[in-house]
Amino acid sequence: MTERLILITNDDGCWAPGLATLAQVASRFGRVVVVAPDRNRSAVSSAMSLNDILRLVDLGGDRYACNGTPVDCVLVGVRAVLERAPDWVLSGVNHGYNLGEDVFYSGTVGAAFEGSQQGARSAAFSIDPLGDLAAAGAWITRFLERWEALPLPANRIWNVNFPKEEPLGFRVTGQDTRKYHDQVEQRIDPRKNPYFWIGGEMGPTYARGPGSDAEAVHGGWASLTPLRLDLACPDIMGRKQTYEQAFNGSLP
Repeated sequence: MTERLILITNDDGCWAPGLATLAQVASRFGRVVVVAPDRNRSAVSSAMSLNDILRLVDLGGDRYACNGTPVDCVLVGVRAVLERAPDWVLSGVNHGYNLGEDVFYSGTVGAAFEGSQQGARSAAFSIDPLGDLAAAGAWITRFLERWEALPLPANRIWNVNFPKEEPLGFRVTGQDTRKYHDQVEQRIDPRKNPYFWIGGEMGPTYARGPGSDAEAVHGGWASLTPLRLDLACPDIMGRKQTYEQAFNGSLP
């Protein structure tokens, strides 16, 4: 039987502790090849470097640093580093949650979606910023031992978030909603030119709706959220004739 081939990346950079934890855990399940950004690439979503040269540095031991985005890392890994398509693409462990609408900004989740696009079984892993990676590693092992036996349609990924403390167990969840408190602060550089800094001292506020990922992790559970690339609204698609008639008909 061919050894399972596992590509690992992240958006925190190739020296992030979470990446090391994920690679160590995954090595129990097959050959691990790490292709990760050479620096922090958080919040780049599924960005791809179409107009920039990509460079790859061989760090030894099936580890590579790429100057691109997490999606670039997956593409370079699949198309240029690996000798065949990977069986799994794993992304993380991200230093900080990816809950609710966070997934639209997350480079961690973006990389997992790209892995799915490349035909691999894919998952993204994140943890509370003060969480215990060693404890999370044991739960990632449990997840990887079981996920192949559970069907997941094409173009779907698992988004996994771990609480700060030892999880009470896994819960399959939906996505929560969150309030953003980002601020755009204008500053002046030494040459007297204005520049802007996006940030804010207050973190996100999650609704923690029933059955949501935020409710689960803030209640001490590890959340398992199945995500899909198809974003079409089923409620609108179910009434598409009404909308087509409205858009195609004559205006009053």
